[in-house]
Amino acid sequence: MKAIASTISQMIILCVLGLVVGLSVNAVRGKDHINLWRDYTPKINDGNTGGTEADEPQQPAEPAKERPFQILVLDQVIEIFEDDKTAYGLHVFVDARADTPYQAGRIPGAVQCDYYRMDFYVGSVLEYAAGAEKVIVYCNGGECEDSLYVCGELLNAEVPWGNIYFFKGGWEDWERSGQPIETGPKE
Repeated sequence: MKAIASTISQMIILCVLGLVVGLSVNAVRGKDHINLWRDYTPKINDGNTGGTEADEPQQPAEPAKERPFQILVLDQVIEIFEDDKTAYGLHVFVDARADTPYQAGRIPGAVQCDYYRMDFYVGSVLEYAAGAEKVIVYCNGGECEDSLYVCGELLNAEVPWGNIYFFKGGWEDWERSGQPIETGPKE
């Protein structure tokens, strides 16, 4: 019986020690830390404000069908990029990709807003979006939905729906068309 009690107490000590080490490492990871209080499941504002906390949670629908953001194609994005308003900050490009692809190449001037680290990026993105007429959000393109999730988060942060644009072709279309790119960390 003593052997079982000893084994159980050793397991408890190891679990507590593992938890302490894990939380300590997470705390020093900087912007890559996991926010223990954040809900990482995608949420898209459907425009309803009458719900209560007692409502049953709903499985998010496919983002493009649940909230049809204004969709842009490559030619429209190039036109917006070349518009003088972009240089004055009235058109803001938001890259919804992680650090490595963002630094490898992005639309010049794009601010990063990795959906899975929204708590780290949302403040600076909202500063850019506050005075913007158009906020163009993109990710890799193709099947990537991160940009749609970022659009939803911007809407939840009270960026007007009419100012949020979704660049469907994303980085793949931009790069393939030979448009200018910017690399490295944003200065």
